[in-house]
Amino acid sequence: MNPIQGEPTVDKQMMMDAADGYVEERPRGCPSCASTSLFFDPVRSELVCDRCGLVLGSMPVDPGPDWSPFDEKAVRAGPPESVLLPDGGLGNTMGAGGRDAAGRSLSADEAARFGRLRRVSQWTRLRGTERSLSGALAKLNQLASRLSLPSDFRERAAVILRKALKADLARGRSMDAIVAGCLYLATRALGAPRSLQEVAAGSEVTVHRLAATAKLISRETRVVTMPPKPADFVSRFGSQLSVSPEVTERAFALLAKNKDALAMAPPLGAAAGALYLAGELHGERLKQSDVSRVAGVSEVTLRKYYKSLKQAQPAIPAEAA
Repeated sequence: MNPIQGEPTVDKQMMMDAADGYVEERPRGCPSCASTSLFFDPVRSELVCDRCGLVLGSMPVDPGPDWSPFDEKAVRAGPPESVLLPDGGLGNTMGAGGRDAAGRSLSADEAARFGRLRRVSQWTRLRGTERSLSGALAKLNQLASRLSLPSDFRERAAVILRKALKADLARGRSMDAIVAGCLYLATRALGAPRSLQEVAAGSEVTVHRLAATAKLISRETRVVTMPPKPADFVSRFGSQLSVSPEVTERAFALLAKNKDALAMAPPLGAAAGALYLAGELHGERLKQSDVSRVAGVSEVTLRKYYKSLKQAQPAIPAEAA
C-alpha cells in the first residue's frame, strides 16, 4: 500500500482524546524510515515524512495561539492589556441596565439587589494600590489632553507613574506633582520634551516643585532621560509660529553649526534665537513677542541668543531696530 494514499499509521494516542482533552507529544520521527525530517502540509492538514512520504497523522492539534479568522494579527481574547487602566483592562464591571439577559424588565426588588451588588463590585474591584492609581491615571489623561500629547506619551508616563507609586513616592506629596513629574519625564524619554513651564502651567504646579518632584522620581525609579537640546523644540515652535519649512531647516543648521558655543545655553532660549534669526535670513520677519511667547522665554533671552548666533554668521544684513 502506498503510504501517502493509505491510512495514517500514527497511533491514535497522538491525536486529541475526546474524553479528557489530553494531547500526546508530537511524533519525533517516522516509524517507517526513522527519519526526523517531518513537515506539516497546511493544505491537506497532514503531518508527512519528508523522506518516505508517510502520513503520520491528519488534523493535528495546533499548539499556536487562537488567531481570529478575520484578522491574522488579532486574537479572539478581548482587548489587549492597557497600562492606562488601573486593573490593566482585565477587570469586569456590572452594567447599569434595568433589564436581564432575555430583555425582560427587572422587578423593584431585583433592581435594588443588583444595585447593591454593583456597588460592592465597584468597592472590591480594585485593591489598595489600584484604587490610588485610578485617580492618578485620570489626572494623567487630563494633563496629557491639555498638552495635546498622543497615546504613546501617556503610556510611558503611566509606566513611570506605576513605578513611582510602587516605590511609595506619593506619601506626603501632592499627586498632581507626581503625575506632572511622570509626564515631564515621559516627554524627555521619548525625545519630544516639554518645558517645565508648559507642564507646570497645565498641571497648576509650581515650576520649582515640578522640577524637584521630577528629579526625585527619576532618581528613585531609575528612569534614564537625556537632557533636552535646542533642536528638540525647533519643529514644534516653528509649527506654532507657522513658518515655512525652509526657516525650520535653517534654524536646525544654525544650531548644528554652533553646537559647541551653545552647549551651556538654555535649550528654549537657543531654539527661539535660532528660529528668529532663520526667519530674518529667509525674509520672514517674526515678532519678538510672538517667538518669546511660544518659546516661554523673555524677549531679553531671545535677543541674547539671537545676537550670539548672528555674530557667528558671515555677511549677515544689519539687525533691524
